[in-house]
Amino acid sequence: MNMMGGKDMFDATKEPDYPLLPGFPGHEMAGTVVAVGSKVTSLKVGDRVAALEHLLGNGAYAEYLNYRTHELIKLPDEVSWKQAVSFELLKCVLIGLLQFGDITGKSMLVSGLGPAGMLAMQAARLMGAARVVAVDINRDRIAYVNELGIGLAKHLDDLEGERFDLGYDCVGAAPSVQGLLERTDSHVVIFGVLKGEIRYGDHLWLKGMKLESYRYRKFGESDQELLLDLVIDKGLNTECLQTHHIPLYRYQETVELLQKQEAIKVYAYPPVDFAAAAKEG
Repeated sequence: MNMMGGKDMFDATKEPDYPLLPGFPGHEMAGTVVAVGSKVTSLKVGDRVAALEHLLGNGAYAEYLNYRTHELIKLPDEVSWKQAVSFELLKCVLIGLLQFGDITGKSMLVSGLGPAGMLAMQAARLMGAARVVAVDINRDRIAYVNELGIGLAKHLDDLEGERFDLGYDCVGAAPSVQGLLERTDSHVVIFGVLKGEIRYGDHLWLKGMKLESYRYRKFGESDQELLLDLVIDKGLNTECLQTHHIPLYRYQETVELLQKQEAIKVYAYPPVDFAAAAKEG
């Protein structure tokens, strides 16, 4: 959506860098290993995997892709494709949440009910937070999240005087972060790509408010174990992000759904709709 608006995703002052490499801007991917290098021992042909990293070469809107082993996570049989395709995003969300340290027994306010916010509100609760509330200004999205039963979502205007120990911003817009700072008592992490300026007043300094940006890092073995435990054993719902299923060759429909905010994420099979073909067969 940023690119279609003529802006770079991470720097709104720049235009997108065209021409795009083949397969871009796709990056969230799950698939089956069809070949491995001679020195690869951790994966074999036939393994089901999901991406954990952005590719440096071609993007994921493609039938075949080259990954290094550390850029993939092997999928247990009980993890479905629809659950797995968003593991890259879940990984990023978890890295940010782990910046808080131990959140057991603490309260957290999550700002934004896009895909990252929907994952963050679940993960924070399953990682031990005593109370988690997610806020947004889109009442349709709030209703959808509450109907899913993945946690408590509220409109920003309905928070009233509620306060929280921690704040996790999944929007990036300065007003969103500012709202967290005024409703949080100890620590705010900005996961979204920040746009605009934030006011850090003396009242925040006096109470020792910690404000930090998201710090990307390597996602190690223990982190991967946490991710799989949250999804398999604790029931974190990633599949709910895929609100529509449209084959990649009908990509324009996907774009229109996202522009109208009628879809959260669209699940696609390139280059053909294998799921539909399987049903027909």
